[in-house]
Amino acid sequence: MNIVIKKTKRKKTISIQIKNGLIDVRAPQHIAQVEIDSFIQKKMSWIKKKVDTQNKIIAPKRKKFLNNEYFLFMGKECKLNITVLKNKKNCIDHSNIQIIMKEKDINNKSKVKIALEKTYRKYALKILTEKTMFIASSINVEPEKIKVRSYKGRWGTCSYKKDISFNWKLIMAPEKIIEYVIVHELCHLIHFNHSKNFWESVENILPDYKLRKDWLRTNEGLLDW
Repeated sequence: MNIVIKKTKRKKTISIQIKNGLIDVRAPQHIAQVEIDSFIQKKMSWIKKKVDTQNKIIAPKRKKFLNNEYFLFMGKECKLNITVLKNKKNCIDHSNIQIIMKEKDINNKSKVKIALEKTYRKYALKILTEKTMFIASSINVEPEKIKVRSYKGRWGTCSYKKDISFNWKLIMAPEKIIEYVIVHELCHLIHFNHSKNFWESVENILPDYKLRKDWLRTNEGLLDW
């Protein structure tokens, strides 16, 4: 394994971070190497599990934003239809995505991407709001506001003001995965942490939440452009 050990003045305890197969160990300067090695050995089972999980993660396939290219929407492959029709609106219907562009911009990747993202955000806000309020009602919690935003490394957040925000790219995921993220954030209205009680609340609502969580961790690369 590729293990890098760094000593720092700021650290009070030993920590381990794993990314792209690199095991980054950080420890206070006063801790002896023998103690650091012992700590790594104790964590080796966890380290191997993390590395294996990261090795299974599917890398995103970059899109070209061309006519007839396929994009995920709620877990389904939808064909992009770039058109110059007048008096029409951008929409996503069944297995088709219609994006209206000026004729000169049909092959402009940047502008098509902007129009497509704007359309996804619109649908994400509508669908995620409806689903969130429905589930919230069923478990007797009341979020204040539902928003969609751009995030790196997270699918949703819940604030102390009871505002829930979702990554707009979540709308690309299958419905069961969307449901898991919604339940996860709503349970923060009950437990504003990731304690044992929090995860028990999630499990009471979604007994198979671990499978959904694992799918999201492994396939998050699919939910990107």
